[in-house]
Amino acid sequence: MPIKLEVMANGGVRMLHDDAVDLKQFGDVEVVRASHVEYNNATGFWYVQSAKTLKMLKEDLPSRAEALAWEKVYYSPGGEGWNELTEESI
Repeated sequence: MPIKLEVMANGGVRMLHDDAVDLKQFGDVEVVRASHVEYNNATGFWYVQSAKTLKMLKEDLPSRAEALAWEKVYYSPGGEGWNELTEESI
């Protein structure tokens, strides 16, 4: 899946972190947690919860890989959750 990013007017870049890119090679890095991806022992499914609002975003994901993929689409630039991450300066 391609990595989407936003280049800001000041030259900074915002994106959902992905280990595929070593951001330190480009300069200073600040990482802010977007969500919690956890396993629910009671239901047997994975869930994604907003780290900022603690709102449960998705609860019925059968694997961690699917939860991470869902999170990536939701929080990437243009995704439904992007504004949640960018409301305040990062």
